[in-house]
Amino acid sequence: MTTTAAAIDGAWDFVVKTPTGEQKSVVTLKSEGDKLVGTMDSKDYGVQQIEEGKWDGETLVWKSKVTKPMKLTLTYTATLDENKNLKGFLKVAMAKMQFTGTPVAR
Repeated sequence: MTTTAAAIDGAWDFVVKTPTGEQKSVVTLKSEGDKLVGTMDSKDYGVQQIEEGKWDGETLVWKSKVTKPMKLTLTYTATLDENKNLKGFLKVAMAKMQFTGTPVAR
């Protein structure tokens, strides 16, 4: 199922399920052809730029960097489910955690 850019462009309420509980942020995505740009904003980690973002019409992949508790690069892989919500997983070091994203109410 190919998704249109309009379906992914915008702000998303993002929840990552971590071993220490849910981490929430607002992710803003914008597709530019097959590139994906934007930011991730959380109260714990501040604003991070989306890096190396790609979108093939179905799967979104991007990276972000955090500096606490240590410097880490996080890699996100997502698709849109049948309800037009993001779902996927985040890889950091040797851990893999699930996340969801729902469109921010406009």
